[in-house]
Amino acid sequence: MKRLILICLMSFVFYFVYAGKGRIVFVETDVDLHTDGSAVVMYTIQYEVIQPDLHAFIFSGNDRLIIESFSDLCHAVDDKGNVYKLDIKKIDSDRYDIALADNQGISSGKVTFVFYFETNFATAQYVNKTTSDDGKELVYFNWAPVQWDEAETQEHYTLRVLFPDTTDYGLNIRERIYHDSIIMTEPWVNENYKIDFIKGPANRLQAIFHKENPGNMYHMRVQFYMPASWFDVSLFFIKTSVDEEYDYASETDYYFYDTELVAADKKNLIIGFVILAFGFLVIFLLKQKSLLKAKETLDEIRWDKLDWTPPQLELSTFQKEGKICTDLMPLEVAFYLAIPIKRIISAMVKTFVNEGYIKIINNEPLKVEKISDPDLTQLNVYEKMLFGALTDDGELSQDELESLMNTAVQNIRTKAWDADVEATKQYYKNAMNELAKSKNIDADITEEEDEQQKDLNTERMWYYWYRYRTLYFHNDIIDEQPFNLATSIPLNTDHIVISHIQTDLALNLNVCHNACHNACHSACHSACHSACHSACHSACHSACVSGGSR
Repeated sequence: MKRLILICLMSFVFYFVYAGKGRIVFVETDVDLHTDGSAVVMYTIQYEVIQPDLHAFIFSGNDRLIIESFSDLCHAVDDKGNVYKLDIKKIDSDRYDIALADNQGISSGKVTFVFYFETNFATAQYVNKTTSDDGKELVYFNWAPVQWDEAETQEHYTLRVLFPDTTDYGLNIRERIYHDSIIMTEPWVNENYKIDFIKGPANRLQAIFHKENPGNMYHMRVQFYMPASWFDVSLFFIKTSVDEEYDYASETDYYFYDTELVAADKKNLIIGFVILAFGFLVIFLLKQKSLLKAKETLDEIRWDKLDWTPPQLELSTFQKEGKICTDLMPLEVAFYLAIPIKRIISAMVKTFVNEGYIKIINNEPLKVEKISDPDLTQLNVYEKMLFGALTDDGELSQDELESLMNTAVQNIRTKAWDADVEATKQYYKNAMNELAKSKNIDADITEEEDEQQKDLNTERMWYYWYRYRTLYFHNDIIDEQPFNLATSIPLNTDHIVISHIQTDLALNLNVCHNACHNACHSACHSACHSACHSACHSACHSACVSGGSR
């Protein structure tokens, strides 16, 4: 027993001595807000390595905001301009391990992580409709990006919100927004942040909230009100199965100052301190860099003037225009074409049935029985995984399906991380059309069809392509209902964790980092920061942001 305790203690000491550690230099969050309340959220976080090697950090504290999928273009960039892929793994419902891929580490200097994901602010009730006292229809935005530990010396926290509005406000955008009360902010928001409005990407209006030296675990909450005409509020999803003790409606009343806000803040403060204390205990024992929900008193700072203007940079993604990834396996192609996972699995299971390898005993829940073994040397990696998962106990489990999904995601990222997404999609659609013509199947994927019909046609064409081009499947029977087992697939989510996300946000940190931050950070920051933050921030920091570590 003593020996076991000694080994455990030595393991803890070894972990603390050799695990990487960093401090956050800055954090910036971008929100690409859509008319239906959905959004793409991007975090840019810069760490300075203070103990090698820095590999990863924990991303947590999103509260009601549900992450639907991470982008396949998430990446990190070090001081030398080296670009690293990211390996993002879900730990539990609200914690993600964000690590440099292939167990890579940074031994010194700084590294900036950029990751972004799809979510829905309306579903989470951070965005919803409300009405002013004079009867004006509004939509509120009441949200805070996550809080970060290891941020005691954080230089700034910036939140940018890209609106669906494309109105031309002329040269004096800020004055027009304020004069016409187009966007109305809570008084405490004005007191605590520098605020600006600019013409953002795709000529869309963009709001910027900036906090210098925010401190550790800073709660970067903002609340403002927008014209309801910018949104299709009929598409806002109203939750019916929420915690009854949480009053969402109270969040819409803050503009017309509600005294309950103070009491709510005190309650949240107490809860936050309890969670924070527990978090420090976990950090001490396991070195998990938990990002916790906590309340901090906002500094009483009033900005009488807006004395800085962020830059407007046009940056591209890592995609190389016209580059096509031609070596994707059928399941990977299906993922790439955004076919729902349950329908993919259903088609593959039905193929094993039609080939005579298994038979279905029960549909709900799905239960199968093995009839014979295929030649495993002829199956690809996903078919082997699926057949093994089906026949080991006759059922599919969530863990087995997630393992298959994660394998596919990693392989797609390795093969197609810099491929032109649309060009690659079109390449495989053309291949499917050609095969269909050779088999006298009239089911071309045409641009004239509506979106729903195009999706159904794409799924059907993929199934034909999968069946006919897989030579080691000898039965030419085409199942008329290959996707009818989709509802029986025991998967809690019907999308891949990593996907390509379309957004107007500027995503390529490498250009910004090399051309701006590295070239003039030292001189600009040390010589100008205190005297003319506006010029320094505009020239460098606004385009390259944020931080957290292991």
